[in-house]
Amino acid sequence: MTERVAIIDLGSNSARLIVMHIYHNGAYNLVYNQKETVRLSEGLAETGVLARDSMWRAIGTLKIFAHMCQLVKVDKILAVATAAVRIAKNGSEFINLAQQHTGIPLQVISGEAEAHLGFTGIINTIDVDSALLFDLGGGSTEITLVKDRQPVEVFSLPFGAVNLTEKIGCQDKVSEIQLAAMRGHIITRLERLPWLKRLGLPIVGVGGTARNIAKMDQKRKNYPFPKVHNYRLGAMAFDELWRTLTKTNLTQRRKFPGLSTERADIIIAGTTIVKSLIDLSLSTNIIISGCGVREGMFLNYYLAKQQHSEIIPDILMHSTHNMLLFYKGNETHAYHVAKLAETMFDSWQPVLRLDSRDRKLLRVAALLHDIGITINYYDHARHSAYLVENARLFGLTHREQMLAAVVVGWHNGPSAKYIRNKLYNEFLDQHDWQTARKLALLVALAESLETTQLGLVHDVIPSFSYSQAHLRLLTADPVTIERQAIDQHRKWFKKETGLELTIS
Repeated sequence: MTERVAIIDLGSNSARLIVMHIYHNGAYNLVYNQKETVRLSEGLAETGVLARDSMWRAIGTLKIFAHMCQLVKVDKILAVATAAVRIAKNGSEFINLAQQHTGIPLQVISGEAEAHLGFTGIINTIDVDSALLFDLGGGSTEITLVKDRQPVEVFSLPFGAVNLTEKIGCQDKVSEIQLAAMRGHIITRLERLPWLKRLGLPIVGVGGTARNIAKMDQKRKNYPFPKVHNYRLGAMAFDELWRTLTKTNLTQRRKFPGLSTERADIIIAGTTIVKSLIDLSLSTNIIISGCGVREGMFLNYYLAKQQHSEIIPDILMHSTHNMLLFYKGNETHAYHVAKLAETMFDSWQPVLRLDSRDRKLLRVAALLHDIGITINYYDHARHSAYLVENARLFGLTHREQMLAAVVVGWHNGPSAKYIRNKLYNEFLDQHDWQTARKLALLVALAESLETTQLGLVHDVIPSFSYSQAHLRLLTADPVTIERQAIDQHRKWFKKETGLELTIS
């Protein structure tokens, strides 16, 4: 049975709606995304209540969200309100008004619950074991210390990009006095958390400020790939960006490359919070997550339905399997090709000179090598490469995802057009191209032994000597077609390894 689930996150600055489709085979995919700036917390720091204009602006947006949910035939709506509604004296009045005018059942969540949802969204989509997570919104900043993929400390700071901007009055040009006051205010709060100091861990950020940090850094570096999720930058690069921003006025920031114009007035406060977290924790690099509270809400719902724990053990294999299901790949065939390819990798590793990370890329490529058939069987390797390049594969760096795409595209043989592709060349060096050829060769050999897709070659025993490599096929069938298919790759094997390939 298929299901469409809408996730609504009403924050202090923005309101966001995503719609996830769960398919009958268990695959899931994002089918709709909408974000609107509502500035719900505008004036809240001074008055303690949500302003009428802000409330009706938010309700107007929620009406649009409710209408979209009807249009795309949503089965279930999960909706939360965060810091602004949480701390406002008239928060419950707003919730009742929203329910009355939109029918959306908003649930006000605590700072700790918000942090945990952010943790769930990040830990299941970013490959980190230990890190300091922050979710920087308009009215609060949730920080979580993660050790061995478990949250060990959680704290909600009562300020975010909007209310801190209002408190300091730094919408336009920020003076040195204002900057020092803002830094002092933030550091005073953070110093109450002894577990935060001198961690030396990566810092993983989610929220509009974090995404804009990635986009601005990408523009500064002419980064060739517009993907924000899992984008990484060093503390020194961020420090340079932050210092540049603090010297600009509002008009200059509205034209700042990569910075959203609607965030130009609050970016100084937002990035100063991040700067303070980095300085106090001694983090050396920042990882940007495009997944946070909304993805955490969905995954909590989805994983509970699948009777899985909320922390996915292997996010790369989970997301790869999800892509295989989504594109209706032949699971039995894909997993058998992966098994044969990995067996050859393990036995021939001394010859191929590849490492354990390459083995993971091999498995991804082997499982997804045929998904392009969903577009067109002819030239499906090229279609598969494009789908892998743009897939929501979690646990790979941007470079690794490009490398996996090339391996998939080459599983019928290397092609020079990939080497000429500007995007791939921006990420891959000569060693990467050599690795791609070797991994593609293993996928090609494994797929040859599964040509009929009947599992006739149920396993292989690879070996090698000084001058040749040998592949013993474990089968009760003559496998004439499979033998003919693998024979076509002997020259390729000799070129990559320097060894003759014999088969018995």
